Amino acid sequence: MVQKGDTIFGIAEKFGIKPETVLWGNYYVLADNPHSLTPGQILNILPVDGTYHKWSAGEGLNGVANGYNVSVEDIVTWPSNHLNPKTLGDPSHPDIEPGTFLVVPGGERDFVTWSAPRITREDPGAASVIGPGSCGTITDGAVGAGAFIWPSANHFLSGYDYSPNTNHHGIDIDGDEGDAIWAADHGVIVYAGWNNFGYGNIVVIDHGNGWQTFYAHLSSISVACGQSIFQGDLIGGMGSTGKSSGPHLHLEMMHDDYGKVNPWDFLP
Repeated sequence: MVQKGDTIFGIAEKFGIKPETVLWGNYYVLADNPHSLTPGQILNILPVDGTYHKWSAGEGLNGVANGYNVSVEDIVTWPSNHLNPKTLGDPSHPDIEPGTFLVVPGGERDFVTWSAPRITREDPGAASVIGPGSCGTITDGAVGAGAFIWPSANHFLSGYDYSPNTNHHGIDIDGDEGDAIWAADHGVIVYAGWNNFGYGNIVVIDHGNGWQTFYAHLSSISVACGQSIFQGDLIGGMGSTGKSSGPHLHLEMMHDDYGKVNPWDFLP
């Protein structure tokens, strides 16, 4: 059972597995989001690095194995899966009850990420899938200088660091409820409001030069859709909205060419 203060990294270290294995083994609890970890949850702890797979009607073992980059034998011979090769039948249509959970030792998969799709000022409505804060038509606005400042007074962590291996593509900056959050560079607000996938109140700024910044768990929002914003302008207050264990700012940075990047590499 998850205890107060537990993290994906701490749980992984305790059981001698990789942090990503904790997430892959608990998709139906954590949805690939380390911030979804809360006290009282019951987690599956796999006995080996890999992933869990919930069998669906119509699947074949070859397809499942290929999807996780393992062999059919890796899945069939894993003892706790209780699969008998002699009675399994055709691997394309094996006799496996739908809903059965199988350990896939050594299996890997891409994370499912809902937090921050690329939201451009040309098509901000594309973000409607993540919540009611999506914006309508935006004509034009401020363009970033390409040099960023820290969006808060504190410059140290309070939670997870940038860690693609655990599907955490940002940094959690420490602070207190209501602390000022500032725009890291000039740009246009392309999302302002609630995020349905655990990030609470968020603001997304499109900087017009290939860059986008994403500010999550805000206690308040001080900007509106389509508004031009300039570096250092107030955009909201630090908070703990959504799936959050305490006040902090979750900051993500994305570039059209590089994808989601480590903010430490671009903040002064």
